[in-house]
Amino acid sequence: MRKAFFLLLLLLVVGGAAVGIKKLRDREGTYDIVVGAVESRPLTMTVETSGTVEPLARVEVGCEVTGKIIEMAVDNDQPVSKGQVIARIDPELSRAEHEQSKADHLKALSALADAKLAYEDAKANLPVRTQQALGQKEEAEAALIEAEFGWKRVDELYKNQNAPEAEWVAMKARLKRAEALLITATASHQLAMNNEKILVDRAAQTIAGAEAALKLAAARMEFTATRVDRCVIRSPIDGVVLRRFMDVGQTVNATFQTPILYLLAPSLSTMRVNAKIGESDISHIDVGQKARFTLEARQSRTFEGKILEKRNQPDTVNNVVTYTVIFEVQNPDGLLLPGLSVNVMIECVDKAAVPQIANAVLRFKPPLTAEERQALVARAREAGPPRPTSDAGGQPAAYCNDAFVWRFNPATKQWQAVMLWIGITDNINTEVLAGAAHGEEFVRKFTEKKSVGFDFKDAIRLTDPNNRNL
Repeated sequence: MRKAFFLLLLLLVVGGAAVGIKKLRDREGTYDIVVGAVESRPLTMTVETSGTVEPLARVEVGCEVTGKIIEMAVDNDQPVSKGQVIARIDPELSRAEHEQSKADHLKALSALADAKLAYEDAKANLPVRTQQALGQKEEAEAALIEAEFGWKRVDELYKNQNAPEAEWVAMKARLKRAEALLITATASHQLAMNNEKILVDRAAQTIAGAEAALKLAAARMEFTATRVDRCVIRSPIDGVVLRRFMDVGQTVNATFQTPILYLLAPSLSTMRVNAKIGESDISHIDVGQKARFTLEARQSRTFEGKILEKRNQPDTVNNVVTYTVIFEVQNPDGLLLPGLSVNVMIECVDKAAVPQIANAVLRFKPPLTAEERQALVARAREAGPPRPTSDAGGQPAAYCNDAFVWRFNPATKQWQAVMLWIGITDNINTEVLAGAAHGEEFVRKFTEKKSVGFDFKDAIRLTDPNNRNL
């Protein structure tokens, strides 16, 4: 009985294996193949990144004078116009300095007037003094002539013993005094002539110094007048208050650093977006390209603008290099606020109708070994077309790289690699520059169908009664 059971069991195993092998052979050579065709459609290459909404400019309004704040006329988010009074500083100290500078200015005016009078006095009186000295010199010369004559007469009489010694001594002393007076008078005349030139020049220099001091006093007075005027702070632009930093009653000290009272921005009807572009994408970006973005809170609303500036200075954060691209966007509804993060898409190249193929086709790799694929790729490269110089529209092929796609022949079960020259991509489809024509199909997905029924392993498994379902 037991031998009969095992014999029956062996027949079931062999029979199940035979059935499974037959079905596998029947199913062998069947596949699921998904293809992608070359089609002509519009294609736009874009660069996606993040950005920050900013006002066109940020203007910090500070205080240039020291004192106590007595008025803050505007608050956060209020509009301001150019020249509008937005704050006042107590002008008491500034006015006191201005009054002192006015007094210094008057003093400088008086000093200049005195210098001019001294110049006129020297110019008019010094020649007179020179003439007086000349007269005294001539008088001393006459006295010397007279003394010399008297000395000669008395000396001759004294030698002949006709004049007393006392008279001879007196005449000799008179001659010496006359000679000394002439020397003094000559020196006085020379001094008067020297003063006539030097003192006039000195008086002129005094006038120049007084004029310089007057200019300095006038500049000081103008400076203090400006400080008094700067006690009233006015808006330098038409715009809006982004932030107010001070309150009434606070004391500001502008000695070493300008205290900031307000942060202003131009009208928020026009904003700018600062987008950070990676170093791998910055070469695709040029001034004038279109850019659009959406807000996290309003994905249905798209804002558009044009790139105005591409900065050359990189920003490096954690060894990641990015470049700043700036474009303006209109904000008539006021939805864009400073500091908002946005998702930016920049249109680098836009082509109306070009041959293109799905990127999934370009990514596909056939179920072959690496050596087999390399051999087929090398054969396709040899037979491939030359590198194109223009696209389908006749424009220069600025973006051109090679790629390989695959065909499968179910009859021969052979794979064939085809070399393509590809251009721009929108990350879904890629432009075909050469190597394939419109309508040509290539493998996008290849799946070998599994056989239906028992295989040998299933037959062995079903020999166990616990694995059978009746």
